[in-house]
Amino acid sequence: MDFVSPVDGPYVTNQGKKCLDFSSCDFLGLAQHPEVKKAAIKYTLKYGVGIPVSPLGSAAQQQLEGKLAQFLGTEAAILFPSVDEAQEILKNLKATIISTETHDIPKKKPALLCMDDSFMIGITGENGFGTAAHQSGFDLITGSLSNGAGCSGAFIAGSKKLLSSIKASQPLSFPAIGALDSAFSFIPEMEQEREVLAKNCRWLQKLMKDMPAKMLKSPKALLEFKSAKEANQVRQFLSEDQIYLAPAVGNILYIAMTALHTPDDLDQLTVSLKKMSETDLALAMQSLTPTP
Repeated sequence: MDFVSPVDGPYVTNQGKKCLDFSSCDFLGLAQHPEVKKAAIKYTLKYGVGIPVSPLGSAAQQQLEGKLAQFLGTEAAILFPSVDEAQEILKNLKATIISTETHDIPKKKPALLCMDDSFMIGITGENGFGTAAHQSGFDLITGSLSNGAGCSGAFIAGSKKLLSSIKASQPLSFPAIGALDSAFSFIPEMEQEREVLAKNCRWLQKLMKDMPAKMLKSPKALLEFKSAKEANQVRQFLSEDQIYLAPAVGNILYIAMTALHTPDDLDQLTVSLKKMSETDLALAMQSLTPTP
């Protein structure tokens, strides 16, 4: 089992070893942003570490939901402590969920269409609040905030009428509210970080050109192997070279870019992949199959 702790910049410690992290979806680096951490501490000192009895009892959360709705261009938004809770509510509503990361809006609109913008918040769209922000053609927007916003939590946004029947079972903690409030304020101003991220993604696309890999709309590339064993072999090789990738999901590995990665970091990944191609693991690389 991996025990990973974030360090400075795009680094983590894995089993006591400092590694360059290419698994994080903290695309803008807001999870470690000093002002975001200060805001979480400020709310902790003001409100404590507990949670309100209900979301309706938290004026701070209501204000934050109003700010999020304004950025998304919707009438209202509801925040949830976890993606699982938001997904369960959408399931109960019998909503059809389409990811803006991998799919286009279907030609025939379902009764209730929800766009999942989990991997696009912070990196694209109006004010950086995702592909679906201020757009039409769907009923609801949902997403995780742990990627582009760098903080725990999720949301569902849409019309007041649709959201009137939705109630979160548990509100956010005050430290989480403080961190998100700060992150939301930074996202519209982070054009420079988005430019760096776009440049890093172009580099990744070029690197993946000679490999059977699939580039997603988010700053990620997927590598699909013929077996989980081969995926884990490649991951272990890179780990020994101090490159950290997330554990394989079945036979799939992914490489993620962030605005924190420097040209030197990208060079280190390139060198590691080239070294790998010169070893016995080249056989595993040859077995890579492209994702349709």
